[in-house]
Amino acid sequence: MNLLEDLERRGLLDSFSDEEKIKELLNSKRTVYCGFDPSAKSLQLGNFIMITILRRFQKAGHRVIALLGGATGMIGDPSGKSAERKFLSTENVKDNAECIRKQLAKYIDTSDPEKGLILDNYSWWKDIDVITFLREYGKRFQINYMLSKEVVKSRLETGISYAEFSYMILQSGDFLHLYRDYGCQIQFGGGDQWGNLTSALDFLKRSEENVEAEAFSFKLITDSNGKKFGKSEKGALYLDENMTSPYRIYQYFMNVSDEDILRYLYIFDDRDVEELNTIYKKHMGHPELREGQRELARSLVTSLHGKEKADRCEKMSKALFTDSFDDLSDEELKELTDGLTVINTAEPINILDALIKLNLASSKREAREFVNNKAVKINGEKIDNIDFIIDPKNFDRKTIFIKRGKKNYAALTF
Repeated sequence: MNLLEDLERRGLLDSFSDEEKIKELLNSKRTVYCGFDPSAKSLQLGNFIMITILRRFQKAGHRVIALLGGATGMIGDPSGKSAERKFLSTENVKDNAECIRKQLAKYIDTSDPEKGLILDNYSWWKDIDVITFLREYGKRFQINYMLSKEVVKSRLETGISYAEFSYMILQSGDFLHLYRDYGCQIQFGGGDQWGNLTSALDFLKRSEENVEAEAFSFKLITDSNGKKFGKSEKGALYLDENMTSPYRIYQYFMNVSDEDILRYLYIFDDRDVEELNTIYKKHMGHPELREGQRELARSLVTSLHGKEKADRCEKMSKALFTDSFDDLSDEELKELTDGLTVINTAEPINILDALIKLNLASSKREAREFVNNKAVKINGEKIDNIDFIIDPKNFDRKTIFIKRGKKNYAALTF
C-alpha cells in the first residue's frame, strides 16, 4: 500500500488539485512542504496532525520541508478567522519562530538536508522592497480571483485589511521560492487552507514554464460532537510541556468518547490500520475498561514526549482511577491537579463547604446527599459524616484529592 492509499484509509485526505498527478509524482522521491504559523511560542495539538503527516512522508522516502511563517506571521492568516488578528511585534514573531523551530526539530529528521529541512520565510521576504513586491508578485494576481476565494469572501462583511488580503500573495511567493531553490513540487495543509494552497499553485504555474507541481489538503479534525480537535475546557493544548503538561494531554485522550478512539488512532498511531482495528474491536468488547483510550493516550504522549513521560502519565492516571496516591511524589501530585478545580487553604474546612467551593456540589442540601449516600472520597477513603472536618494538620501531603461519584475530581492544596 502506498502512502496516499494509507492516508485515505485513515480518513485524512480532503481535496486535491489533481489526484492522479499527485499519485504519479509520489511514485518517486519528491520534496513536499507544509507551513506553520508562529502565532505563539508553541504549536498546538491540532498542528501535530500536520507534523505526523510530514513524518509519514519522510518515512516513505520523500524530502520534507517544515516552513516557519516568520514573515507571514507578522501579517496574520485570515483563514478561519472572523476578525483581524492583532499584530505581534517583530521580536515576538522571531522569538516564537525560533521556539517552534526547536520544537519541530524534535519530530522531523533534519540530520541530512536531503531528508528534511526547517526553513523560515522571513529569510527571503525581508529583502523584498515594496516596488518589487507589487511588480513581481502583485501584478500576477487579479482582484476578482482573490475575491472569489472563500478565505477572503467570508471576511468581506466584517472587513479585511489590505495586509490580510495580501496574505495569499505571500504564501504563493513561498511556493515559488521553494520550487526554484529546493525543487519543492507539492504543498499541503489543512482544509481551511485550500484557498491559499490553490492560489499558490496557480501563481507558481503562471510564474514558471512547464511546472510539475500540485497541492492537496487534509480534513479538519473534530470530535464526535463537532467540537474542534485539540481544544480543552481550559483552552488550547500546546506541544510545549511547560505550557501544557504531558499528563493533561494524556487525560485529554483518556476522556475522549468511544466514537473518537479509532479516528484518532488512525491519525496519530503509525501502526497498520488492521492492528488499530483489532485494538478498537477489543476495546468495544469492554469499553468500561477504557483500554482504547489508554492505547491512544499512551501512543500520543510517547510520540510527543517520549516513553518515560508516557509511563509517568499512565502511573498518575492509574492512581487517580484507583484512588491510590501513596506512590506519587509531591511533584506528581501537583501535576495530577492540572485540569481540576483546585483550592488552596491553610485552615480547616467542613466537607460540605469543601464540596461546594470545589464545584462538586451546588448546595449544602446536595452536598449532604452525596456524603450520606457515601459518594464522596478523600484520597480514596469514603466520607459518610457530614460534620467531617478537613484539617491540614491531619494530612502529611500538601495535596489531597476529593472525589464525588465515579469521575468528578477536585483537589485541596495546603
